[in-house]
Amino acid sequence: MDYSFLIDFLRLKHEITSLEKDILDTWNELQKNPFDMDSANKQILSNKISHPDIAVKVNALPTTIAKPQSQVTEVDNRYILQCQLAFLAGKEMEEQGYGK
Repeated sequence: MDYSFLIDFLRLKHEITSLEKDILDTWNELQKNPFDMDSANKQILSNKISHPDIAVKVNALPTTIAKPQSQVTEVDNRYILQCQLAFLAGKEMEEQGYGK
């Protein structure tokens, strides 16, 4: 899904909510080149703590595979961040009344 419209909209806002900040932070993490595994892990953990409902949804996906941290790859972290972004964006849309 293309989130550029949402990201551009959030960047233009003068005040953003904590949910909107998490969306922007997750988006920015995915845009990093080269990808920063340590920073990605911190963002993933931050999202899990701030949004346990989303963590449950991501973990419940049939394509999510639990691995020891030592075996997690860039592909794995990108996947988790992309899933988190999708659920965060959906949550934002619901809060704004677009998901009803």
